[in-house]
Amino acid sequence: MRRWVAVLAVGWLLVVGRPGSASAQLSLGGFNLEGEVEAGPVLFIEEPSRSRKGKFEEYRDMTEGLWLHRLQLRLFRPDESYSTELEGSKWGYEDQYYRLGAGRLGLWQFNFEWDQIPHVYSTTARLLARETERGVYRLDTPRPAPLSVHNSAPELGEVSTRWDTARMSLVLSPSPDFDVVAEYTRINKDGNRPFSMAFGSPGNNFYEVLEPIEHTIHDIRLRGTFARENWQLQFGYGLSVFQNSVSKLVVDNPCFANAGACGAGDGGAAAPSAGQISLPPDNMAHSFNIAAGVNLPMRTRINGAFNYSLRLQNDAFLPHTINPALAANPNLRLPQRDLNGNVQTILASLGATTRPLKPLTLSAKYRYYEMFDLSDEITLPSVAVNDRSVSGPRRPGRWDYSKQNADIDARWQIVQPVALTLGVGWERWERNEHREVGESDEFFGKAALDVTPAEWLLIRATYRPSFRRYDHYDTRAHAEHTVEEDAVGAAQGQSLLLRKFDEGERNRQQVDVLFQFTPFETMSITPTFGFRQDDYIASRLGLQDETSWSAGMDVSWSPTERVAFSAGYVYEQFSRQIRSRSRPVTGTTTFDFKDFEWVSNEADTVNTVHAGIRATLIPRVLDWTAGANYSIAVGSDDTRNPVTPASGTAAQRTSATAKPIPTTQDQLLHVETALRYHFSKAWTASLGYAFESFQKNDWRTDRLTPVLQGVTSIWLGDDDRNYTAHLVGVTLTYRFK
Repeated sequence: MRRWVAVLAVGWLLVVGRPGSASAQLSLGGFNLEGEVEAGPVLFIEEPSRSRKGKFEEYRDMTEGLWLHRLQLRLFRPDESYSTELEGSKWGYEDQYYRLGAGRLGLWQFNFEWDQIPHVYSTTARLLARETERGVYRLDTPRPAPLSVHNSAPELGEVSTRWDTARMSLVLSPSPDFDVVAEYTRINKDGNRPFSMAFGSPGNNFYEVLEPIEHTIHDIRLRGTFARENWQLQFGYGLSVFQNSVSKLVVDNPCFANAGACGAGDGGAAAPSAGQISLPPDNMAHSFNIAAGVNLPMRTRINGAFNYSLRLQNDAFLPHTINPALAANPNLRLPQRDLNGNVQTILASLGATTRPLKPLTLSAKYRYYEMFDLSDEITLPSVAVNDRSVSGPRRPGRWDYSKQNADIDARWQIVQPVALTLGVGWERWERNEHREVGESDEFFGKAALDVTPAEWLLIRATYRPSFRRYDHYDTRAHAEHTVEEDAVGAAQGQSLLLRKFDEGERNRQQVDVLFQFTPFETMSITPTFGFRQDDYIASRLGLQDETSWSAGMDVSWSPTERVAFSAGYVYEQFSRQIRSRSRPVTGTTTFDFKDFEWVSNEADTVNTVHAGIRATLIPRVLDWTAGANYSIAVGSDDTRNPVTPASGTAAQRTSATAKPIPTTQDQLLHVETALRYHFSKAWTASLGYAFESFQKNDWRTDRLTPVLQGVTSIWLGDDDRNYTAHLVGVTLTYRFK
């Protein structure tokens, strides 16, 4: 398909673009036609093997062959009253894009877009189970013993999904101050992605298989806008519908009736023969919004908006379990057929800006958001834990919350080149009884200085401190409102010393600095610096602190009209300290030894360099471009015990002893260059070359196989492998107007 699309494009190019018609405008029945066509072959000098293409083609299709790189056509009346456009790129490929538009000037405009985005997850996965029907994975009977048989399972080839997005929009302008917009988007997701099926409580075995992706999303939006000189009004409605063609995943357990290979913990009498899990259910959402703005005297403007959404989901529940040994339990009978899910949100905002004095600008904003879950509150007499055991009773949580934000800023133009902005802000979260912190407040400050002493120099510096506080942290909140009459389960929950980072008390310091330095008209230098430091002051266990900072500079220089250079460098570092404690459980007893604590200092560092040149070697005849990008990311994790574990049993001490974690590293280098020869006003021939190399060192996947020694869980064994690619492309471009 893709080859024939490109062949037809080249043939059309050669016929329409015959010599002599280069600058002549094409006329068709009172319309003029102009456009551009670029097509040609792309060849690999060195092509990554199929197993090494996972990262290379992660979000793109780089198949060798004849490409229609770009097509742009525009048909229009000489007075521009009517026009239509057709454009696209990589037609016939997995990542193709095209657009069709038509309109009448000032009255209506129609657009249609088609966009494909592939996502390759793996090209090295192996799977012994067979998909007998969509979402059902079966193993031969008896189960393989030993489990190492899975290491020679058949290769799956490419594990990927693709999003096909179609968008249509119509804009009507019945009058100069009134517009109506109708938009429809359909997204189809198709393919597979890795998914793990557990066969028991945490600690039991799991089997990594593929989740079938057959999702369709329909999105409809209607919007109207009135715009007058002193006021504007906008209103709209949105409908989103999500459909999943596969409702569940059923997977055979490799450890069922395979106790010799799996051991008593995973392959004993309680091991389920298969597991079942629900996949995302069908659902829909309605949204209504209105927004308005008005200009008032004394250079004052007020804006306001209100949005309400209603989200519904009532797919039928799946049974608690497909394990016949558990299914007969009367406490696993479902109390009702479906959830009757009903979640609603409200968003309201109000903002005002005024300039009471010429050098002074005041602004104030307020925003309120609330999410409330009105779904049926169901109490389950018991629940099945991954088809292996029964626990309960349970009451599924509802996670209502609201958030308020308020900001006030004042900007004063001290003198013509200097402006100072000072501001304060406030954010309040109110959470329901399932969260550990019911109410928290965060207060912000802001100081920004803009200095422009000359046209060639701009300095902008911003400082934002903030602190978040709460009155009470209830560690047992979720367990107390989810677990019915299960004191043992609640007692074995999270440590009373743990603080979750999204709720914990925190002090934050943030600084951003931007320079724009233009010493000559032909040169621009832009250094940037950013810093953020979060200190979780009351977290005895959990995230202790987090720091991120970056520094970089971009330079562009055009010494002559025929030559332009660009270069840049960015250094980024993200570091955090986490403190935790090993808490072994024996029967109904949870041990909590202080000397079982460990500390992790994690750091991620990224260096990115880019450079490019654009040169006209022969004016209007020969151009040359070249560019390179290099990025290296290093991740480290220094984990240690502050004191040597001495409490508990020998096995518990071994489990609590911190283990060294190797450093990970990723490198990506991309270099490309191209010559473009303009052998007439309409014709251009291009010769391009690209080199790309990806190298990584990641202990988590470098030697990963489906089965690891001493482990009864089974992975797909996928790994993004190193690759090197050399490509050459030749294209012919024809432009006419």
